[in-house]
Amino acid sequence: MALVHLFVYFCLLVVTRLLSTNKKVFIIVPILIPYIWLTWRQAVRCLKPLPWATVLLIGCDNSPKYSSICHAHMTTMIASQQACIPHISHNTNRHTQQLSWAYYLDNTIAEPLFNPKLNIISTHLSAAESVSLNIHIAQRLPKFEPLLRRIAKEHHMDWHLLAAISYQESHWKPRARSPTGVRGMMMLTLKTAREVGIRNRLDAEQSLRGGAIYLNRIYKRLPKTIIEQDRLWIALAAYNVGMGHVHDARELTLQAGANPDKWEDLRFRLLLLEQSWWYQQTHYGYAKGSEPVRYVENIRLFYQHLQHPKVLARSS
Repeated sequence: MALVHLFVYFCLLVVTRLLSTNKKVFIIVPILIPYIWLTWRQAVRCLKPLPWATVLLIGCDNSPKYSSICHAHMTTMIASQQACIPHISHNTNRHTQQLSWAYYLDNTIAEPLFNPKLNIISTHLSAAESVSLNIHIAQRLPKFEPLLRRIAKEHHMDWHLLAAISYQESHWKPRARSPTGVRGMMMLTLKTAREVGIRNRLDAEQSLRGGAIYLNRIYKRLPKTIIEQDRLWIALAAYNVGMGHVHDARELTLQAGANPDKWEDLRFRLLLLEQSWWYQQTHYGYAKGSEPVRYVENIRLFYQHLQHPKVLARSS
């Protein structure tokens, strides 16, 4: 291929010399034409997997595919002037791609693609949710409160947190089950129950203990750079959607130039796992990312309500 390029360049040089009497043109054109041709060739290769709304997309990409967008702002991207130049990563031994311009049909920039709207998230309990929770607190919680307190103490947890998780999972129903096969107060899968040594998922004590053990294991497996309270919320997301998908979301967060150790940044990228443009780049693929986001935010609200029920009851 290199010989072909040299041959084409030599032909262009000869043709330019024959047609041009201007020495400046003779010097400049042979340089510009191959550059334009090679740049266009690379751009066409980059454009193939890009979304329909993208006219030309150049950014920085740490995957071996031509399929990621640089997190840099437009000015930085234009200033870098690098068009799909392959290079060897210092962190890995694989080829990566560098991209540097981004233009869209709708005149937007790359940043919004990394920040989907969070209109699915509620920042407060609705009146109906508040009433339902208060009814369950009055009717079901007293029966399980001693058990929740004891198991939470065994695993160094706030019992209000364990109560909030189990309420989100099953509304404190020991025999709850779903069509997907998860069962019990903490909605454990059969595989997870076996991993944590639980024989009967429909037994409230075993289910709560199994859920607490599993959450603690996830909590400890997370990178040490994640600190409280973000560590807890990210652990809960992994409890719901799986550690693999959380790692994928962390990678997307890094690509976006955000902080993967912050829940407020990570939850945006979990939503991207529902879009084929993004999950095809990841190791674990598709995930219904809106579910762990709702899951964590609901638990945060229930946790706050259980800690301060009178305050929230007055505000609602």
